Amino acid sequence: MPRIPYPDLTKLEPKVQKMLAGTPINVVRMAAHASPIIFEAGGLMGYGISDPANLDPRVRETVILRVAYISNSKYELYQHLSIALAAGLTPEEISAIGAVKYDQLNPLLATVARFTDDVVANVSPSDENLAALRALVSDRVLVNITMTIGQYMNVARLIAVTGPELDDQALQHLAKDIDDQAR
Repeated sequence: MPRIPYPDLTKLEPKVQKMLAGTPINVVRMAAHASPIIFEAGGLMGYGISDPANLDPRVRETVILRVAYISNSKYELYQHLSIALAAGLTPEEISAIGAVKYDQLNPLLATVARFTDDVVANVSPSDENLAALRALVSDRVLVNITMTIGQYMNVARLIAVTGPELDDQALQHLAKDIDDQAR
């Protein structure tokens, strides 16, 4: 059971109902409690982050997985494990991201993971981590990475406060993980 109930879809504004129909996962359903302009802005930010023209999918998913691990957000993590694989991260890279074994990642992904950790923990990254990332990406990409960190920290907190259940796809992935661990 969620910590707060999902909104009554029939009582939502038509614009919100239409947006929700496009992404009917539980965290988005829960976010529909927000005022329509905040709900729409969050959706636009999510679509912008997911556009490969704005952020390489492997970089994006490295950021999201690190935020999910640091935030202990099982929902966010399980939603993004399959997305990370589809984005081209290997199971070994995903494991290294989760285990903080950045020496097993290529230099870009390792630097992105360290930068994400630093921003989540300290808000302002060290000069060293900032310089390391700037040496590998444009300032536009750096800002997109930073905004992705913030967006997924926001999502992790929404999940922690409201407690949506894992969606069916995430539940199937969790069941597979449990089955694999039992072997």
